[in-house]
Amino acid sequence: MSKSGFFQKHPWVLHTLIAIGISLLIVVIVFVILRHYGRVGQEYPTPYVVGQYVDELGNDELGLEYVIIDSIYQPNHKGGYILRQDPDSGAMIKTGRKIYLTVTAYVPDNAIVPDLRSLSVRHAISQLENVGLHGGKLIFVDDPHHVVLEQKYKGRTVNEGRRLEKGAMVDLVVGRGNGSGLSITPYLVGMSPTKARRSILSASLNVGAEHYDGITDMSRAIVYKQSPEYSGRSDASYGTRVDLWYCDKSVVAMEELERMRQRQMEDSIRALYESGDDNSYNLIGLDEF
Repeated sequence: MSKSGFFQKHPWVLHTLIAIGISLLIVVIVFVILRHYGRVGQEYPTPYVVGQYVDELGNDELGLEYVIIDSIYQPNHKGGYILRQDPDSGAMIKTGRKIYLTVTAYVPDNAIVPDLRSLSVRHAISQLENVGLHGGKLIFVDDPHHVVLEQKYKGRTVNEGRRLEKGAMVDLVVGRGNGSGLSITPYLVGMSPTKARRSILSASLNVGAEHYDGITDMSRAIVYKQSPEYSGRSDASYGTRVDLWYCDKSVVAMEELERMRQRQMEDSIRALYESGDDNSYNLIGLDEF
């Protein structure tokens, strides 16, 4: 029996084969279209744009679209300075992909200064951060109460209700109190710049020089060195300047930071036992690591 005779006798077989052939052809066409428009297999590493200004990006060969999703005011940068990007640099993406950016704001928002008088330094710093301001320099004066006596902005007294640009530094005039006038330098290694500054001020100390070692993305910065170091003793006079050195958190593994923390704590405990000064022992800063 010939093939034509077979198909004439069993037409459903022919129809089935035709249907299968058409289905396969459709699948091939769809695959080709998806490969062309979806650019399957054509992926490229995301460029690193943090540290640049948005108006400097221009067009690139990958046809990427840069979308600003958030802005943060920073007085040390004009508007449009790129702080963060998503996806991160190096991530594999296709051409035409959207890159989401966090940049510095072009116009600062305003914050209302709270009344900080009679508050502890720690409480005052917390209140400032709650409204978008930052603690600046601590100025100590003779007074029997170790509390905030006055708040200043650029050398002048600033009263409650005054509007300042968000991110502004407010200096605090603080009484030395009737105590020893000594504080414990907190353990800062592994902390972000914001957390380290807050810890220093909350301990009635001042932030000294800050060394960034070429860091451009501040969201990735952590402290890897401090001076003076943590000792566990109340041996730092109020207002002592604490210098900080930062590195990119990808440079120092967190496991190494934990080992550094443990060694620092062990050295502090050993020094305290050898001195016999058990009452001065404190782990300030270590519980925040």
